[in-house]
Amino acid sequence: MALHEEMRAFLDSAPEGEVDFHDFTVAEVRTAVDGWMEVAGEGPEVAEVKDVSVPRPDGGAPAIRARLYHPRPETALPLLVFMVGGGFVANSLEVEDTPVRRIAGTADVAVLAVECRSAPEHPFPLPNDDAATALTWAVEHAAELGADPARVGVGGHSSGGALAVGAALRVARTHPGRLRALALVTPSLGADFDTPSYRRYAQGYALTRTNARWFWTQYLGDRLADPPVEATPARAQHVEGLPPAVFQLAEFDVLHDEATALADRMRDAGVPVTLSRGEGLMHGFFYMDRVSEAAAAANRAFGLATGRLLHGPDGTRPRA
Repeated sequence: MALHEEMRAFLDSAPEGEVDFHDFTVAEVRTAVDGWMEVAGEGPEVAEVKDVSVPRPDGGAPAIRARLYHPRPETALPLLVFMVGGGFVANSLEVEDTPVRRIAGTADVAVLAVECRSAPEHPFPLPNDDAATALTWAVEHAAELGADPARVGVGGHSSGGALAVGAALRVARTHPGRLRALALVTPSLGADFDTPSYRRYAQGYALTRTNARWFWTQYLGDRLADPPVEATPARAQHVEGLPPAVFQLAEFDVLHDEATALADRMRDAGVPVTLSRGEGLMHGFFYMDRVSEAAAAANRAFGLATGRLLHGPDGTRPRA
């Protein structure tokens, strides 16, 4: 399928064209990522939105930044712990505010968005540790957040997807059976830049192979030559402890094949997986409801599928 017309028009309208982050400072890359806020626009109203500080196990400072979005604070809804993306370098609650609001409303769940520390100041494994700490804390304190402790899931977008899967694998060992769902949007799960999708979509589709490698280099440094499985869960073998999953991918995305590989491995291990290949979509559609009907439809479908997993067959179903 061809790239959706609205997405092609969006790419063609970029005044600076395709940029190479090798020519940017880290601060300039973060400013570029902030530009997605303008694309996303103002998000829908959510009844309760409040900042949350997740304490570190050793009591160290600073606490992990998080934000709770609760569409029905009088009801103990399921809880989705969502690791925000940003290429491991620009993790930002602010940039992902609008799509997270949309997930909370569409899925009819409380969402705890988590901002893990960013590289290169805080390289691997520090963001992974933040993700696992935040997810563990949320599992143990869901009731204090006004959520249902029996219906907790984890998710993430782009680089937040790697952090989410890494955290889920840890929690599967420490709190087996406690997670109800894994919800991933165009997750960045590996540092193999020679998959078919990396070769096919290396340029011209929002996230280039060059820039993806730049992000991973900031995150892993010298370890990029032999990346740890904990950082690149596309290669994880023992996935049978992961919860049922929703994968929302984009066809025109260098990250497509590594996510498909993990989904296939989970299915082989007996884990239920729902996967949308995102035909005609490109990386970044998560922010593009205002400019693309196809993006809006995919994002809505992701929210509904996530809600169905978290609510369960005998719970309140998300509003259509």
